[in-house]
Amino acid sequence: MRRLFALLAVAMMVVGLAGCGASQSGTQTGGITVRDPWVRAAMMNMAGDQSGAMGNMQQSTPMAGMGGGHSHGSEYGNTAVSAAYMVLVNNGAADAIVKAESDVAKSVELHNVIMENNVMQMRQVEAIEVPANGQVELKPGGFHVMLIGLNRDLKEGDEVVIKLTTRSGKTIEVKAPVRKP
Repeated sequence: MRRLFALLAVAMMVVGLAGCGASQSGTQTGGITVRDPWVRAAMMNMAGDQSGAMGNMQQSTPMAGMGGGHSHGSEYGNTAVSAAYMVLVNNGAADAIVKAESDVAKSVELHNVIMENNVMQMRQVEAIEVPANGQVELKPGGFHVMLIGLNRDLKEGDEVVIKLTTRSGKTIEVKAPVRKP
């Protein structure tokens, strides 16, 4: 009988220690991470360039995030713009990206593309929600990080550093290669 109680006591301690370890590892994992980031190539002065890479917005070129066929020349004038895309993966509680920064542009905004009155329109959003244990893809024609007023050309093969801030206060540094769509 003593052996049974001793065995039971040891079994309870093992279960108790295993439970402590599980809760510790649960708090150490989680949160938003980034997968497959990239930035659209763009030139600061696109005059004469018909590549559609989004520089001089008075040309009828596809806008970042629009997926093609829609221009925002009146919205940004001659300001050189680009966009960053990536997959936001969340292995924890629901969170959101609430801010983006980069030294390659004068202004960095979170955007989404919506259909309004049968017209695709790009809108700034306050946050990009990432569900618990889920993911959100930032892609042309959807959510994206808009780089407005480029400080330099973004050539294929370059790398752009973007800092994302989550609602929970975490900062994520993203190194995104520049490529043509």
